[in-house]
Amino acid sequence: MVPHQALNAYRQTAVQAEIHPVKLIHLMYERALVHLELAEEAIDKADSRKRGENLGKAIAIVSELNASVKSEDQSEAAQFLRGLYGAILVELPKVSLRNDKQIIQRSYAYIKKMKEIWEQTAMQENGFVVDESHEAEKSLRTGVLSENLAGLSVSI
Repeated sequence: MVPHQALNAYRQTAVQAEIHPVKLIHLMYERALVHLELAEEAIDKADSRKRGENLGKAIAIVSELNASVKSEDQSEAAQFLRGLYGAILVELPKVSLRNDKQIIQRSYAYIKKMKEIWEQTAMQENGFVVDESHEAEKSLRTGVLSENLAGLSVSI
């Protein structure tokens, strides 16, 4: 009886741990933004180790986002996403060489816009509610990326 109970507990935990793919993409956008903020803060503090760690994590997340676009999908939206993620993946490693915060800010702006589009489309279509008060709190807490990013337009 004990092995059967253990198997049931394992199965129940596995089901509870599953994350809906739409929510997973949203979490990846959020984490990429956090790591870009931390990388920019590290540049300001001349902390090359933290800059590298956070850039590496942001690059890994963008790579996963790129891989999540189905390769057989040749729609305009899929091609746009592959191009955008590819451009970000080319640019972000340059930050380590030049400490170029503009690259981080540009990447941040594009990823943030993609996250907003994702929230307005896929998240709502799948019944997820986005907690905007949490977003405002993060922006106030970090105080990073104060560049005026208004007017950024990305359309799919």
